[in-house]
Amino acid sequence: MTHEISIGPVSREKRVFILDLLRGFALLGILMVNMPVFNSPFTVLVGEARMWTDPANQTAHWIINFFFHGKFYTLFSILFGIGFWFFMRKAEEAGGSVIGIFRRRLLILFLIGALHVLFLWYGDILVIYAFFGFIMTWLRNKSNRTVIVWAIVFLLLPVIFTSLMVGAVNLAMSVPEAAAGMQEAMAEQESLFAALTKTAISTYQSGSFSEIVSVRLREYSYMWGGIITFYPLILSMFLLGIIAGRKGVFNSLEKNRGFFIKLLWISLPFAIGGNYLLAEYGQSASQIIPDTDLLLMIAGLSFGGPALTFIYISLTVFCILNGYFSWIAGKIAGAGRMALTNYLMQSVICTTIFYSYGLGLYARVDYLQGIALTLAIYIIQVAWSHYWLKYYRFGPFEWLWRSLTYLRLQPMKRRLPGS
Repeated sequence: MTHEISIGPVSREKRVFILDLLRGFALLGILMVNMPVFNSPFTVLVGEARMWTDPANQTAHWIINFFFHGKFYTLFSILFGIGFWFFMRKAEEAGGSVIGIFRRRLLILFLIGALHVLFLWYGDILVIYAFFGFIMTWLRNKSNRTVIVWAIVFLLLPVIFTSLMVGAVNLAMSVPEAAAGMQEAMAEQESLFAALTKTAISTYQSGSFSEIVSVRLREYSYMWGGIITFYPLILSMFLLGIIAGRKGVFNSLEKNRGFFIKLLWISLPFAIGGNYLLAEYGQSASQIIPDTDLLLMIAGLSFGGPALTFIYISLTVFCILNGYFSWIAGKIAGAGRMALTNYLMQSVICTTIFYSYGLGLYARVDYLQGIALTLAIYIIQVAWSHYWLKYYRFGPFEWLWRSLTYLRLQPMKRRLPGS
């Protein structure tokens, strides 16, 4: 029989530097992918309509898909799984159970995500993290083999489900009576998406805050269509993170150098092939009409995304082991220590730039300009995080999350030398 124990957050000295560095690196990739989402209607992102179709912007879009899309929320997901394992290990060390505390932590994350959606942006991922986090807790005591099997199942689920949808559409289209009805339904969906696209652009550019909230919630309702086609990849990476924590993959980088070399070379062909499919067919795939292009894109995302993530992790490990870029690594790790705050601040900054209550530049910043804007915001965040952590132990939202998790105020200010 287990008992609830009183614990607190991990001290700075016990943090694993590479995990903070990877979180900081992931913030760049997340913003790179999210920038067009901040700036475009959801209906454009999943439908047949396209914005900025000139060759230069199409090339920029291709590059974003190949190198960024599907790599950094997977990286955050792996780190989330590792964090869960660290959290649960405290129970083993103290002889008690922290599962109740962790579920409270997930509930608070869910509430932060819900407020994020309501007041800022429909592209929130925190609600999904919390939702899948509860599922992850049910597998916490399973063997490594069982966890890996479930990770593979969730990895394959989007490909299987999309294959079934494409097969069903093709079968229906082969029957004249069914084809006519399906074509009519698809035309109605396209018309609905076109109207919502027009409404979204007008509202975000010049609408009131309440009008923006109304449109945002409509777009968010469509987001949950990805609960089967996209989001299971997150849970798969949660489970791989648990395995990485159990195996101590990041505990001794030098000892595990050989593992990361093998991981890189095994991942390379999947990364090249998968992300080519993602980048190539991501230009034409539409979720309104499930077809072969969509299936190839989903397959590329499911296999190429994690594979390139593993390569990024391995390359980061090699940089640390060889002392490369050490002058900036510590600053990026600082941004990673404030990942939740920086993630939310990206929404604050970008919605202020794009929405009517700010600069009103919605749908006016193309892919190339978005890349430049992403780099500028990220540099500012890294510098700001480095400055903030000189004086404070946590980012503002990390402090809030921890304080609510442990039901007591955490010490915020850092004790400075001589104070």
